[in-house]
Amino acid sequence: MVKIPFHPIILAAAFVFFPMGASALPAFPGAEGFGAETVGGRGGRVLQVTNLKDKGPGSLREAVEAEGPRTVVFRISGTIPLEKSIVVKNPYLTLAGQTAPGDGICLKDAGLVINASEVIVRFLRVRPGDQSGYVGDAISVGAGKNILIDHCSCTWSNDETLSVSTGDNSLDNVTVQWCLISESLNDSLHEKGEHGYGSLIRGHHGSKFTFHHNLYSHHKGRSPRPGVYDKWDHEQDPDGLLLEFRNNVIYDWYGSHAGYNADKESVTRMDYIGNYLIPGVDSAEDSVAYQEGSIYNKSYFAGNWMNEEKAGREKEVRFPKTYTPEMIQSYFQQRPFTNSGATSGTIHYDVFSDVGACLPRRDSVDERIIDQAKKKTGGIINSQSEVGGWPKLESQPAPPDRDHDGMPDKWEERMGFNPDDSADGTADSDGDGYTNLEEYLQEKCVGLDHTVIEGDKFAFDWGPPGPPFKGTRDEFLNASKDLSIRLSSDKTIYRIGEPVFANLELTNDSGYP
Repeated sequence: MVKIPFHPIILAAAFVFFPMGASALPAFPGAEGFGAETVGGRGGRVLQVTNLKDKGPGSLREAVEAEGPRTVVFRISGTIPLEKSIVVKNPYLTLAGQTAPGDGICLKDAGLVINASEVIVRFLRVRPGDQSGYVGDAISVGAGKNILIDHCSCTWSNDETLSVSTGDNSLDNVTVQWCLISESLNDSLHEKGEHGYGSLIRGHHGSKFTFHHNLYSHHKGRSPRPGVYDKWDHEQDPDGLLLEFRNNVIYDWYGSHAGYNADKESVTRMDYIGNYLIPGVDSAEDSVAYQEGSIYNKSYFAGNWMNEEKAGREKEVRFPKTYTPEMIQSYFQQRPFTNSGATSGTIHYDVFSDVGACLPRRDSVDERIIDQAKKKTGGIINSQSEVGGWPKLESQPAPPDRDHDGMPDKWEERMGFNPDDSADGTADSDGDGYTNLEEYLQEKCVGLDHTVIEGDKFAFDWGPPGPPFKGTRDEFLNASKDLSIRLSSDKTIYRIGEPVFANLELTNDSGYP
């Protein structure tokens, strides 16, 4: 038996709280990195996508390209064939792909371009393919400040797959997290021939970008490719780009290195921490994680893995032959530039479990790609037809929402709101800084990364058998509704998101300490 004294429990269906600055409010629980405080469409109107047309009333394009703070929710699932890319030109947007009833949303034949500030995109698939003649990225972030791309699946592009890149200094504070970035079409439509790449990441004058917990697989290269492209040299732009690249899984790159920087005169500062690299059929035996190009770059490498082993310096970075020992010593930093996260050698299990547009449900394409990374199968492709093309995404009836505020009637009734009053969607009933609509959107993510619990039954996963535990454990637990905790210190009912302090005695399963 394990006794846990005065054990703090957080009920977290709507929110799991993370330590932040005193005034900081993450875009949603789990938002991390430089784009974590993105506001999105908070407090604005709700726009509903009701059809799969390229444009017009009820289309995704009309909702995304609208003006003013807005949250886009879906009343339909399926694949949207695009005549041209959808461009986000106006700030303050939240695109909530997790609201699609059924299998979710996919864009095909073109891409999504973000050229605005305060943008959140979650749980969206973008798979351009080669049928329309489109040449470009699946998702391209080109301008704006405070942008967050979360749990998106990007494949079958004819250039880079998901890029954050600008030729000027208009782009800053961007996070790309938990995204599946895979199967760029290598020898396809691009005028340069073989051009199947992962991510081009360019910034200037101190631009700050975070890429974490993403899966890269089956690219020729650029997993990643940071830099400034020498538009400004180290004297004109001594700050250059700051890239936090951590806890990503990279599988099956072509040749001798997964990522690289080919700049010669510009400055990139990078934290490359806790990444897990898996060579594939297209990878060279002497592969390294990263190939450096500029003597002015500075990087911090730690906690990386290559081919199931901790990566030493010889497997992390390869330098040009012209580098002197003094240059190499100056390149490696003793401390990270950012407050980076875990560096565990098991991070790939977390990524495989939750990466990509896994809500409302993961589709067959993502399942196959993740399975290939697990089993070290598959390879670089030239056309989506080689792997079966776009699967059919089924839709289901959307839940009734009489006041069109994005929150289903039954959910509003359960929470004590008025399903005939759209104003309660923008209210903040519990005073935590998030609107009621945001509470609902995050509750759609219950079970992602956490164990769902019902009633007063708690499920703990302590891991494999080991030495007996002594002391206090702090665990984040999820609830799908408000719970009455029998062992709570004051015997009250707690709402989702509130802390509960209790003395718990846990009976072990057989074989567990």
